[in-house]
Amino acid sequence: MMKCLKKARLARLLIGAIFIVLFIVQHKTIDAGSSKLTVTFLNVKQGDAALLESDGKTMLIDGGPTAEGNTVVEYLKAKGINKLDYMIATHDHADHIGGLISVCKEIEVGKIYRTRQPYIDATSTTFNHIIMTKNIAQVYPSMGSTIQFGSATITFIAPNSSGYSSYNDNSLVVRIVNGRNSFLFTGDAEFQSESEMIQKGYELKSDVLKVGHHSALTSSSDAFIQAVDPSISIISCDEKHQAGFPRITTLRKLTDSNIYRTDISGNIEMVSDGFTITTEAIPYSYAKYGIDVVTGKVTSTNAKESKNLSKLSATSMSGEITLNKMSADEDYDPIYKSPLTIYFQADCGISSIESIEYFLAEAGVVYNLNQIEWTKLDYRYVTLANDFVGCIYVKFVNQLGNVVIRKTNGFTLDVKAPTNCKVESTVSGLNLVEVDEKNSYSRYGYEPVHLKFLADFGVSEEEKTEYMLVNRGAGFNENREWTEGNEVTIEDTFIGRVYVRFTDGAGHEKIVKTTGFTWIEGSPINTKVVTRKTEITYIGFSEESPESIEVKNKLTLGFKADFGYGGKKSIRYKAVAVGENYKTSGKWITGSSAVLKKGFEGCVYVRYTDKAGHTVTRKTNNFKII
Repeated sequence: MMKCLKKARLARLLIGAIFIVLFIVQHKTIDAGSSKLTVTFLNVKQGDAALLESDGKTMLIDGGPTAEGNTVVEYLKAKGINKLDYMIATHDHADHIGGLISVCKEIEVGKIYRTRQPYIDATSTTFNHIIMTKNIAQVYPSMGSTIQFGSATITFIAPNSSGYSSYNDNSLVVRIVNGRNSFLFTGDAEFQSESEMIQKGYELKSDVLKVGHHSALTSSSDAFIQAVDPSISIISCDEKHQAGFPRITTLRKLTDSNIYRTDISGNIEMVSDGFTITTEAIPYSYAKYGIDVVTGKVTSTNAKESKNLSKLSATSMSGEITLNKMSADEDYDPIYKSPLTIYFQADCGISSIESIEYFLAEAGVVYNLNQIEWTKLDYRYVTLANDFVGCIYVKFVNQLGNVVIRKTNGFTLDVKAPTNCKVESTVSGLNLVEVDEKNSYSRYGYEPVHLKFLADFGVSEEEKTEYMLVNRGAGFNENREWTEGNEVTIEDTFIGRVYVRFTDGAGHEKIVKTTGFTWIEGSPINTKVVTRKTEITYIGFSEESPESIEVKNKLTLGFKADFGYGGKKSIRYKAVAVGENYKTSGKWITGSSAVLKKGFEGCVYVRYTDKAGHTVTRKTNNFKII
């Protein structure tokens, strides 16, 4: 039997390795047959900057504000870029060209493309000066003209006139095409320029849109967004800046695309191989997944397999995961106790995969496919690491817009220890915390303490709950004896913590502890006096003090105790000289410490009172300050 089990495990490992190798080989094959264009949208706070790389060529579009110039330079040098073949300054506003000043000083620039309309201020004056000083060639492109950039073609499509009421409409707009992929950079172009681009009949449809003017309400008209129809929208902004970008209205216009923000994702690198665009950045928000362009609903027409989207499969090392039609019945017999990785594949014919998305469908719940929220898979596999009973809905989408939705067979997954551990208690503010967490004992019980322990045991449900009382100062050892039960009442005086062990049906354990608390049935206890003169301590109230202990200059005493019934109400003290009666000598002074000066000889009486009115009075032995 043991040999059979070992063979089965080995077979599963081999299957998993084969899937991983096939996945890597497939992607290498795609990459080997085409040239890459890498576009990195740089996080330059409130401004724009993007680095383009293809076939050894480099281009920088804008450079952010002046304050971010060094950030851009450091990024370029970190990538080994000491020369830029091209630079595009979309327009002369400081948040676009300010950073280019530092770049031109530190990095060699072959050629710079600029708008014909200048904007005169201190930043542009400095920018023009460095261009002249460095003798950088300047080009004022004609609209419709193109340049070849590695494997990509760049077309200038705006501005298409002059005399704009808003200087932003003078922004250079470029569309970059790499194979089947396209990127649109709009600078700060506003409605007027957007309208002209549409009227001129330029091809605007693009996979990736650098959103105009950081999402300002004067850009991104409905007609323009519809013409571009992006799959990905990039907003370069800084929410903390006084400009207040991004604008919510613009975000709503872009909800059919994945929205990325540089102030959240940082530098966003996207790689185009001419067929697909990949990125490891996490979007600010995912697109709404509609299929029909009119209704946004999945229809029977595009939900069927075709030559453009066929041979759908789901595989795992267990060998028990399959894909079924949505109408298939489900059972949940397969049980997994370790994280489960499932690989999804499809034959897309002349197209290529656009996305594979999934949704975890819990057992016993009826879902409306038009309302569920899908999650995109970046690498065609999903790893489940949380307790789960149900199946996975999978949506395959290719670049042509074909869609097929399938579901896996049902399964049960139990991989986590109990979670959401908590305690219900008669002590106010008592919580369960991690075993290594430290805290004080500032919580008090007003009556015998009752504790009830609760947890979410996951799909395997509760096996047992145990507890252990550990006094303050005593070390915790989980190998000591536990008491089974999820409730306990502590009736005797106790200062410490209660450790709790939750065990679920799969054998997973979670050990936590309560925050420290105090339950003292009677008067304050553990009274003590703290001083550098360790010979001074509390003695019996009626006990005669031995010969006075000598102290030089002055003496500071601190008074401590453990209080019951809600904690400390007060600590009061009085210094009583030798020969005096403490009841008639002087007044009580409120305070948890006392400073006695030279010339005093006698002792100190200390009265501890808790909030229930219980009082304990102690006295020190005699001392003399010389």
